[in-house]
Amino acid sequence: MFQDTVDSKEILFIFFGSIIMLATVMYSAEYFTTRLERFLFPRKYVLQTALKKIAKSLGAISSFRDLKEIVLVDIVNTLQVRGGAIVFQYENDTEIIDEGEIDTAEIKEMIRSSTWSQHPIYTCIEINRHEEYASYLVITSNKANTLLGKEEVQWLHLITSYLEVSLENVHLIRKLTAKMQLLAAQLPDEQSAQDIQWFRKIMFELQEEERLRIAADLHDTTMQDLFFLKRRFVSLLDKYAMNKEDKEHLNNIINFVEMINNSLRQSCFELNPFLLKEIGLIETVRTYLDKEAYHTPFEIEFKEEGASVIESKDLTTKRHIFRIIQELLNNAKKHSQASKVSFAMTVKDHRFCLTYEDDGVGFDSTQVPRMEIGTSGMGVEQMRGRILHLNGKLECDTRQGAGVKFVITIPVREVMSV
Repeated sequence: MFQDTVDSKEILFIFFGSIIMLATVMYSAEYFTTRLERFLFPRKYVLQTALKKIAKSLGAISSFRDLKEIVLVDIVNTLQVRGGAIVFQYENDTEIIDEGEIDTAEIKEMIRSSTWSQHPIYTCIEINRHEEYASYLVITSNKANTLLGKEEVQWLHLITSYLEVSLENVHLIRKLTAKMQLLAAQLPDEQSAQDIQWFRKIMFELQEEERLRIAADLHDTTMQDLFFLKRRFVSLLDKYAMNKEDKEHLNNIINFVEMINNSLRQSCFELNPFLLKEIGLIETVRTYLDKEAYHTPFEIEFKEEGASVIESKDLTTKRHIFRIIQELLNNAKKHSQASKVSFAMTVKDHRFCLTYEDDGVGFDSTQVPRMEIGTSGMGVEQMRGRILHLNGKLECDTRQGAGVKFVITIPVREVMSV
């Protein structure tokens, strides 16, 4: 560049010019490689994008149900495989959360026999293991019936490293919730009960929030899908000419879809009794029992006399009473073997009174089973917890073979709005 002599200024010019040129080339290469990554390395780009999405979503997981919606669906769609599963192996049980086409019975046997590391079809990665359970991520072959590539397996290992912490948190939340439910179901003496009143309130509020969330999910997803499915079947029935047998078969399918939809609608109502706010407790209970009468093996009778004072109370109290009635009816369906069940609401001696009676097999009142961790129902103890929360009392009159009578009383002063 300089034919004769080179002074210090020219040396500095060459030095800094070379640095600037090199930096510009390197920055441009990195910039354009990043911008064009989806075209130059499409598979790598898809995996990285999915990893970022899953990693971001893992923070929202609070239950095993979320694992399927947040993690498994994305993994199966990203890898284009037939199906996937997250398996929890306990000492005496196996729990599987699956998505897509996957044989859960075969997965369970594979994990139980410890042959997962050499299986010719499934890619299985251990997520974590400790004294209570071990968890695994199981992925089938892809839709071309070939096993996952090395890059995809490495990606799965990275996913499991994120999953390990999230699964441990979910397990601890599940365990803590079960123990809290058990504690809330215990009925201590009245003085001790007052000391943990705040705890009962929190537990009941958490239960209601979860029921509302499930009801909303059912309404916004499953029920909408069934509605559109029914419309598709009806349009097929109107659009195409069919013989009598095919029309009858399609009409039966439409009726079956409608039955499922009605059943889900009833489940949503039980989870979220919205009528409590619209028409009040008494009419909501009457509507609920009238609908349940079509599905129970026994006759249901409901009487109300001067109990409208309950309508002046807040929605939370009315919801507690409705949940108590739900539990009484569920217990009757499961255990009573009765031919008649009756509910009565009255006001007597300045107390709101709910009476339940059946003519079933009864039980030994000295051996009422307490709710165990993992059970789904409230049980008698949980029902007592609700009654105690309302400053009420529960009286039980029963013996083997002589039916059951529950009398629940709540002071009118506690029922009236302040």
